[in-house]
Amino acid sequence: MPAAPGDLGPALALARGLREAGVPVGTGRVLSMARGAEAVGPEDLYWAARATLISRREDLPAFDRAFEAAFGIETGAPPSGQEIADRLSTVVAPSGLTVAAGDVDDSPESNLASGIDALRTKSFADCTPAELALLARLMTRLRLDPPMRRTRRRATARSGDPDLRRTLRRAMRTGGDPIDRAWRRRRVQPRRLLLLFDVSGSMSTYSRALAMFAHAALRTGPGWEAFAFGTRLTRMTRALGTADPDLAFAAAAAEVTDWDGGTRIGESLKRLLDEHGRTRVVRGAVCVILSDGLEVGDPEELGRQMERLARLAHRVIWLNPLKGSHGYEPLARGMAAALPHIDVFRAGHNLQSLEEVAEVIQRAG
Repeated sequence: MPAAPGDLGPALALARGLREAGVPVGTGRVLSMARGAEAVGPEDLYWAARATLISRREDLPAFDRAFEAAFGIETGAPPSGQEIADRLSTVVAPSGLTVAAGDVDDSPESNLASGIDALRTKSFADCTPAELALLARLMTRLRLDPPMRRTRRRATARSGDPDLRRTLRRAMRTGGDPIDRAWRRRRVQPRRLLLLFDVSGSMSTYSRALAMFAHAALRTGPGWEAFAFGTRLTRMTRALGTADPDLAFAAAAAEVTDWDGGTRIGESLKRLLDEHGRTRVVRGAVCVILSDGLEVGDPEELGRQMERLARLAHRVIWLNPLKGSHGYEPLARGMAAALPHIDVFRAGHNLQSLEEVAEVIQRAG
């Protein structure tokens, strides 16, 4: 099967071609196609893909063109099983090396799983638009479970602190003897999550993927907040609240006026803390900053604002995509000024690193 180095396999290549033609194909349909193709065998691959990926008659021409591009088979007439089997004599490994089909499991589901596994470790800066679209849908599976906190309110419980008022009311039924005692304890609820992501020019190869991470995070918890910053601070909670990742990114891009501009992290943090520092947006929240730390403003101002943020937030987690590069050291003035006030410093340059951060957030208690 002809394929370019780094291809994610025939299933993903077909899905990518359909999306580029304007046919809506979700990750669930791609997985259904892979399972269906494995169940029927290569002789019915064309029909399995057509049945699982296409639901409208008007999309059939686009499907035939995408199938022809993915498998190199003309679909003027339905391809025969033998022809498809001959085309599948080789597959492309996740590393981009072509290997014999007999040396690997070449089922469509296996190719799809290998491709997604390779995509998890691929840097966002090296991903194509189609791969970023798939990553956006994979991010929706991330579960961000922040740590719990005890509130001031108390609730009825089987044990804990004595509830004197309820105990005395019950004692009235037993002649004043507190036989039936009542207890209460402080309620617990998850901490809020605050996401601050950098949309400056130096983050242009990562900002789309990180905005999609913010979109996925906001979908998993009520009342969470997201802000974008470049030369100014922009609240993105409402723009990223749309269910569809592509529409959410379009709304976010329209909302931010300084996308791909300069970076003034210190001034943006100052505005955030001045406007929301006394509210639940910041106070007691788990704050996640996604930035390369290349500050063009005053690094001392950044250090002061990071110190304020560290006092108000429960934990401060900084994700720097440059940290995923071999030999990286936080020598930039802005990053060096912020580092003493950071609780967790991670990379955040690919999906695997974001999955690890999800675990870090859960353990932030």
